[in-house]
Amino acid sequence: MSETSLQELLAELKAYPDGADLLLTAFYTAAHHYRRSTICTPFPTEVFPPAQDTKEKDFPALQAALASLPPVHSLLGGEDVLRSLTPQARGLLQWLLLNAARRRRFSLTHMGEMDPFPRGVIAYHGTHLENLHSIVHTGLQNLSGTRLQRTGAIFGDGIYLSTNYDTAFSFCQPCPSWPRSRYGTKLRVLLVCEVDLDRSSAERGADAAAAAGRSAAQPPPSSSGLPDTYLLVQRADAVRLLFVLVFCDATAGPAGGGRGGRVNWCTVLVVLYAAFLVGKALLAALRQHRY
Repeated sequence: MSETSLQELLAELKAYPDGADLLLTAFYTAAHHYRRSTICTPFPTEVFPPAQDTKEKDFPALQAALASLPPVHSLLGGEDVLRSLTPQARGLLQWLLLNAARRRRFSLTHMGEMDPFPRGVIAYHGTHLENLHSIVHTGLQNLSGTRLQRTGAIFGDGIYLSTNYDTAFSFCQPCPSWPRSRYGTKLRVLLVCEVDLDRSSAERGADAAAAAGRSAAQPPPSSSGLPDTYLLVQRADAVRLLFVLVFCDATAGPAGGGRGGRVNWCTVLVVLYAAFLVGKALLAALRQHRY
């Protein structure tokens, strides 16, 4: 890596440390998931080329490079810290953070400045953390009827969203994440999206239609039994990711890694109660022996 690229990488990390952390966390989770061969898209083949005579992605090399990375806040220490990384780790950071065609810049509050759709509605999409890498880089896709479909399509093919936060959150499941992430070691992610009603052939439940400001000239709510707060969108280019909401189920250690620091009070109470019973039994035994 040239000195110019090294300086550019450091400047990117300092400008968007939270975004870099989330991108690394999402990629780490996808790379270690049992479905990694299908959900790790895009994949840095230029950094980790496949073995000779095979088209298989080199996940062992990728996982080794990810394991060698320190927490993002440690990478902010200067160019010497970046030089101390392995060539594969530096190449991975460059691929993930500096590729012009794939660069995703966002902070803790938003994914960058974007003009709103002329006629759009805000909706939520619940997903699992292992899917975030692909979604951030390629957008939400209509995967109904493919091997990548993970939930049912009972109301038809398309991208399922909801104008109700709680409905979408019910599809978020906690997932182990990058151990060195500042966000925590077990995370849920909820996507805040904007749906373009002009480009969308979305079916809408009654409440979702009301949220979109439905008028007589707009399509009526779905007649296929779609729940009131649901949106069903067939076109991927009609959905745009605005925010990634991250929920922590297990906090990171002081150094940005390790096991979560939460105390399981239920376990503590059980242990204390067991100690109480043992102590009570010992006292009873001592009194019986004395008399």
